[in-house]
Amino acid sequence: MAEEGGRKPVILVGGNMGRNDGVDYRAKLAEQFPEATFISVEGDRAALERHIGEADAVIGDVPEGLLPRAGRLRWVQTTGAGANAVSTPGFIERDIVGTSAVGIHVASVPEHVLAMLLAFARRVPEQILNQHGERRFYWPTGMFEVEGQTMGLLGLGKIGEALARKAKGLGMRVTALRRSDRPAPEGLLDRQFARDDLHGLLADADHVVITLPLTPETRGLIGAAELRAMRRSAYLYNVGRGPIVDQEALIAALHDGTIAGAGLDVTDPEPLPPDHPLWEAPNLILLTHYGGLTPKYGPRAYAIISENVRRFLAGEELMNVVDKQRGY
Repeated sequence: MAEEGGRKPVILVGGNMGRNDGVDYRAKLAEQFPEATFISVEGDRAALERHIGEADAVIGDVPEGLLPRAGRLRWVQTTGAGANAVSTPGFIERDIVGTSAVGIHVASVPEHVLAMLLAFARRVPEQILNQHGERRFYWPTGMFEVEGQTMGLLGLGKIGEALARKAKGLGMRVTALRRSDRPAPEGLLDRQFARDDLHGLLADADHVVITLPLTPETRGLIGAAELRAMRRSAYLYNVGRGPIVDQEALIAALHDGTIAGAGLDVTDPEPLPPDHPLWEAPNLILLTHYGGLTPKYGPRAYAIISENVRRFLAGEELMNVVDKQRGY
């Protein structure tokens, strides 16, 4: 992006890129790209409002209500893998390129899923309760071995592919249902279900994992009928977005044994109120949306974002461009 009349491109930096790791990523960008002006707006709505009119790009989120004041804005880079913030009606109407940091969670989120899965396999939650309760010696029932079991993936993006490889390493059979026409890497899947055969995948799997983005098509994708399509011995995991699962239907399914259990890193709403009935659902591992957290978050985010800054300033095609109509 060439300077206009000696004016340097202005890039606002927010988005908690480093997840509080103590690194000043704005300073790093300013040092690496002296041809642009970088202004920190992290955690400062007033600063964002003050500078949005001069911004050519923003690293972080831009509230839709500020878009009418963002006359120069051409690019918004999210600092997470989600794309909902740059897929709103206001962004769709504007000629603003949205990019995400997709790929940043390819280690942490798959490990998060496997932590829940293995905790169920070895009955870890009830042992922790015993440790802080009766403290009696006993051998738990209901254990299982994951080797030879089937993991069914709803979503085969970068996180899904990474999870599939780790599941294969545990000796699991892996299937997937995907909307993309892009073929899966050779040897990764034991079976790929057609996009209209969701119930077929659900009936076939011991563990169903949701890694999908939230779009109009995925909202409420898993409801009472889908839970009934699963095996009574099966487990559901959601590391995508909370509204993809009908929580009332899930609570009922856990209470009546329609499925064996569930592991959730995301809920609807977030944060979940302390008196929400989901907290009391049986056979549930309920985490607080930290699957993407890792000490390596900042460096990984910086690698993606700095490369896109370089491309933006050079007028090159950006990485991880979001299809604003599809929402990912």
